[in-house]
Amino acid sequence: MKNRSVFKMLAVTFAIGLAFFGMPSRAAAQSECSQTVGTTYVDALDGGLYNFQMNEYDSSLQECVDISGLGFTTTTANFSNSTDGSPATYTSLYRGCHWGDCTTSNPFPIEESNIASATTSVSITQPSGSANDAAYDIWFNQTSTTSGQPNGTEIMIWLNHQGSIQPFGSQVATATIDGSSWEVWTGNQTSWKIVSYVASTPVNSVSNLNLLPFFADSVSRGSLETSWWLIDVEYGFEIWTGGDGLAMSGFSVSAAAGGGSGGSCTTVPSAPSGLTGTAASSSAINLSWTADTAPANCTISSYNVFRSTTSGFTPSSSNRIASGVTATSYADTGLAASTTYYYVIQAVDAAGTSASSAQASATTQAAGGGGGSACTVDYTISPQGSSAFGGAVTIKNGGSTTLSNWSLTWTFANGQTIASSWNGTVSQSGAKVTVSEQSGQTWENIPAGGSYSGFGFNGTWNGTTNAIPTNFELNGTACTIN
Repeated sequence: MKNRSVFKMLAVTFAIGLAFFGMPSRAAAQSECSQTVGTTYVDALDGGLYNFQMNEYDSSLQECVDISGLGFTTTTANFSNSTDGSPATYTSLYRGCHWGDCTTSNPFPIEESNIASATTSVSITQPSGSANDAAYDIWFNQTSTTSGQPNGTEIMIWLNHQGSIQPFGSQVATATIDGSSWEVWTGNQTSWKIVSYVASTPVNSVSNLNLLPFFADSVSRGSLETSWWLIDVEYGFEIWTGGDGLAMSGFSVSAAAGGGSGGSCTTVPSAPSGLTGTAASSSAINLSWTADTAPANCTISSYNVFRSTTSGFTPSSSNRIASGVTATSYADTGLAASTTYYYVIQAVDAAGTSASSAQASATTQAAGGGGGSACTVDYTISPQGSSAFGGAVTIKNGGSTTLSNWSLTWTFANGQTIASSWNGTVSQSGAKVTVSEQSGQTWENIPAGGSYSGFGFNGTWNGTTNAIPTNFELNGTACTIN
């Protein structure tokens, strides 16, 4: 697909629409309609804690919405913009100050170096057949206030999207942030920078999504300065084509400044310690390290992970394999067999990035050498097509040695989630589920030619689509599904 400017219209649109943003906020309405380029309605919701805005800037077609609680549903939207150009509209809710129009009881502005917490929740509905993104639009300004175009950084977080659209700029990385995988896109507008995070596994809701790792990742890339000010958090839909039936609900934004004593974070962390690497299979190495101690008035927001096949390498953006990692461990997969890999990590706080840790190394196992090079999986899911289901998985070891410290992963095809499990340790990131043997339970080792069938789970999902697992891997090696 060709690169195109998602928000190139902002420099023009908001110049056109400044007069409209100067309109006084009205009491919350039940419905709004717009049919004029540059028209912006701003409605106060929840006593002014949030604002609804209809910002149709690149179309003369009518859009209508019904506003309910902290959300809305588009009831009339049949846009026809080219997906290589600008969206027709960005209809959204926000908290903060947007082009000088501020919500009440506003936690902003907060200097990036002094943000102690920033979380948000939302649920969305996206009927098929249109081109749109469901995305956060988060604004930083170089000073604490502005009545016009912010001149710092615009951070977009695409939870979901439809059609042949893509963010502004170009993709520069795939990052693991707070346990989930995100495409990272960057670009520069005439007076501000843009960083977009696109969920590798789209989701339809988030609950208390932590925004700090996204901010830390932007800082580590040089796209956001710690002296700039967070002034606004929005969520809504950019719509290119169609749009009827798009809906969001349960929107919330919470943020607080740090430094209980009134201080701010001004010191980068010390270099992390205790980094170790352990080969898990012929294609996977597990890393772990000691949690870094944060300087005064600071919080360790995340870690960056770097990898090379050369000892003593210099960490850089070209060999960074993960950023925004909030745990003190990381699983590196997709590696070559019988190969030694070298790693360092860095810690990130609001003041910047630490020096690198001491180097650690590990060598992947030989192909077929105890890593489960041949495995099959049987699974049962019941009942299908319900809001809840139970499942069981049988793992068959086709390798030549006993499997210990095993790890099984799979992907749910239709957005299911694991609610509880037994006889195994389970985690889930997006649609990807990881199950490992329960610590200390040697009876869970899988002998060569043997099988293990003690793991089971309960799950939930939205809708009525079947719970079909795909892409089973045992210790990083693909399994045959019976």
